[in-house]
Amino acid sequence: MIGWIKDIYQTIFRFVRFPCEPETVAIGNPDKSSPILVTCNFDYTVRHLKEYLEKEGLDCFLLVVNTNGTNVWCAAAEGIFTAETILSHLKVYNVGERVNHNRIVLPQLSAPGVKRKALKEHGWEGIYGPVYFTDLKEYLNNGFAKNKDMQALEYGYWERFKMGLSHSVFCTLVCILPILIFASDWWIQGIALVWYFAFSMQLIEHFIPVNRLLYKGLALSLPVLALLLTSETDPVLKIQASMGILALSAYIGFDAQGHSHLGQNQQSGKLFAGIFAFSALVYGGTLLL
Repeated sequence: MIGWIKDIYQTIFRFVRFPCEPETVAIGNPDKSSPILVTCNFDYTVRHLKEYLEKEGLDCFLLVVNTNGTNVWCAAAEGIFTAETILSHLKVYNVGERVNHNRIVLPQLSAPGVKRKALKEHGWEGIYGPVYFTDLKEYLNNGFAKNKDMQALEYGYWERFKMGLSHSVFCTLVCILPILIFASDWWIQGIALVWYFAFSMQLIEHFIPVNRLLYKGLALSLPVLALLLTSETDPVLKIQASMGILALSAYIGFDAQGHSHLGQNQQSGKLFAGIFAFSALVYGGTLLL
């Protein structure tokens, strides 16, 4: 029961760091020839990975490396899951004395941060395992061989929903104060818009035929703007609400770069800053009317 509660909490607030203790733990009954698996110290990942390894009866050493409680994908992108991080762990825990080989299995999603050449220079061979740890048994039984399915990153609707939930909560925390300051009479509608944009950016963004997530966020504002412009009669309120919607959609589209498997390498900062400055300038001008 406690595990389910932790899972729900850590899914909703997945943008928060949830560290567990770094460690080198023996799973099952490993010997000196047993594989060494590496992961981050994000509590959610470690709990489920250990459960899987024990359930499948896999004998191995699990290195829980200190990434400050950040998941593998984000830690690698942030530069805190690196070869240096792993080498430090290997040294502190004297891992080399527990095995008669030099091979360590890395999460495939750690590739952006871990330089295998640096590992090799210190006598370790880093190999990338499957994307999902549920393929580890087949991967290890096949002699560390991966098929195409093991290399494919799936971003299905269940994962999109979980990401959308987390993204919505995060954006609500960021936007709640500006909404209360500039749209106190419409705060419920403002928060509803936050959730509309954040969930849409995860669930349906792939149907919008533009590349950048910022553009997708702006595209999602079009039906909202159309509804506003056809239903509101006060011209000043029309302009103010339009600028608020534009800024909100741009922010959530831009922020989705850090909450999506698809947008980590996009560069939209200058465009976002320009849109936000334009919206603020126009909104400020309406206060003089």
